[in-house]
Amino acid sequence: MIFINNLSKTYGKKTLFEDISLNINRGEKIGMVGPNGAGKSTFFHLLLADAEPSAGTIQTQKGVRMGYLPQESSFPSEHTVLDELTRGDEGILKLLKEKEDLERADQAASYRYGEILHELDVLGYFELEHKAEKVLMGLGFKERDFNRPITQMSGGWQMRVLLAKLLVLPYDILLLDEPTNYLDLNAALWLKSYLAGYSGTFLMISHDKSFLKEVTNYTLVLEHGQITKVTGSYEHYEQLREEQRLTMARRFEQQEKKRRQLDRFITRFHAQPNKAAAVRNKRKAIERMEEIVLPPDVRESIRMFHFPRTRPSGHRVLKLEKIAKSYGDIRVYQDLDFEIERGEKAVLAGENGAGKSTLLKILAGVIAFDSGNRQVGHNVDIGYFSQTRLDTLNPENTVLEEAYNAAPGTMSQEALRTILGAFLFSGEDVDKKVSVLSGGEKSRLNLAKFLIHPPNCLFLDEPTTHLDVDAVDALIRALEHYEGTLVFISHDIHFVRSVANVVYEVKDGGVRKFFGNFDYYLEKREQGVTEFKPKKPRPGGEKTRLQMERDRVRQEEKQKKEEERRRKAHNTAIGSEIQKLKKEREGLELESYAKARALADSRTYANQAKARDYGQRLKEIESRCRSIDAEIAKLEKKLE
Repeated sequence: MIFINNLSKTYGKKTLFEDISLNINRGEKIGMVGPNGAGKSTFFHLLLADAEPSAGTIQTQKGVRMGYLPQESSFPSEHTVLDELTRGDEGILKLLKEKEDLERADQAASYRYGEILHELDVLGYFELEHKAEKVLMGLGFKERDFNRPITQMSGGWQMRVLLAKLLVLPYDILLLDEPTNYLDLNAALWLKSYLAGYSGTFLMISHDKSFLKEVTNYTLVLEHGQITKVTGSYEHYEQLREEQRLTMARRFEQQEKKRRQLDRFITRFHAQPNKAAAVRNKRKAIERMEEIVLPPDVRESIRMFHFPRTRPSGHRVLKLEKIAKSYGDIRVYQDLDFEIERGEKAVLAGENGAGKSTLLKILAGVIAFDSGNRQVGHNVDIGYFSQTRLDTLNPENTVLEEAYNAAPGTMSQEALRTILGAFLFSGEDVDKKVSVLSGGEKSRLNLAKFLIHPPNCLFLDEPTTHLDVDAVDALIRALEHYEGTLVFISHDIHFVRSVANVVYEVKDGGVRKFFGNFDYYLEKREQGVTEFKPKKPRPGGEKTRLQMERDRVRQEEKQKKEEERRRKAHNTAIGSEIQKLKKEREGLELESYAKARALADSRTYANQAKARDYGQRLKEIESRCRSIDAEIAKLEKKLE
């Protein structure tokens, strides 16, 4: 379908990619990944012919219909939602006009008229309305929205209409740039399921690993100025990348070992005339050595990142009682009771408009409520992060200065740079003024500041939006080891699965708690358990003794089930922590074995500094292994 030959793109002195050759074939579902700013969106514009390549060619087969969802835009259509989806694309509109012309000319019985009907049928025109309604419902629209003018909708909902149009109409290939950015978690889950069964071709930029894993069968990786096409999902690519990195590291180490041997020979015998020929040969051998350059490991900052400790709070972190909140005539909450307990890492799930962001802001104390009571627990320090809240940054500071201002006095510059590197501020980036940062960069800096000196209670609203895949991993790792309490909203399925240990479903002005991770919640939702039904007052009259006994038995059964769910969730969380510790210990034991072998080699002692470092590292490993064993024993005692 699309043939790319020797493609290069530069902006001034900056090269985004160079000498790229690959094909995009019919039926391929491709995920595209790479660091922010590497040129993924620019690659899309080149495919669309909206931008000119610096060198090379892109050839698209004749007649291929391409649909494009930009990352940020609006969709200023004058039509209603359903009309926009059912009127068709340019090809369908052209056929419909020809059909109307034939009807006006009284040629409905002609051969061409029959051809047009057949072409419209092949393009799925006569099923557009049914398909459109299905897609709109999946993306979170209500039936009352179908006849709303698109111009009356917010930018986010306009983007949903455009996404729906791309899914409904018969495009040959879709270019989707972060398609979940404007979706809530429910709509993102629906889109994942829809694309998994999609029979067409698409190229999708995404930072959501679960999305990439479950809907793609090829991966385009843009890094270090190259675009590599890999068979399989991003998860498969990660495995290949790690294997290649280890292979390259082994080759590099072997070459360095050989180089050191040759250097020692040259140093030892360069002044001896009878060894002159041998010395020349050794020097030539060094010159002939292939240069092995280890590519930078983008995850090094992630592995080095350690989350600072927070002071412990009381068991009850925050409690809401009889909360009422309205926006004009729209009542969001009435008599809401809600409580957060220490150690919960809770995701707020629910449809757009259910009140998730409002609840998060009430919990964080950033908006007022109409009535009720909000109680903050003992020793609770609250932090609130939102993509739109950038007023906490000083525009005159550099990135590094902002990090310093957030850091406790004991934190070193190296540690600060490590955290900033994990959130894509490396090298000269840390010297940029805040005033020149993009909105996404400011958002990342705000998030990094939270992690540098975190409060013990975090409220996060869509924290992954401006992060690439590796930065999302950095945030996940940080929050997995976070000792405080967390409540967040996110459409990133991988992030939610990795972090949440409790799910609160927000629906119909109420909140229901699910003890367990996100997959447990999805399982219960599939069973129809999650439907929220507000309590209705019982008609007047006292309960009979039999009714009271039935209620008591039901309550006991309910408590037993809740306790069993809590126990399973508790044991699952502890088991996960134990496995992580065991994995860490295995890695340390492997490192200890390698260093002990090295120390057993007398040649190692020729480099006293290296031998000393190895000996010190072995002591550190031994100490950490003892700590791990103690932590595992402590965790095992907590199993129920």
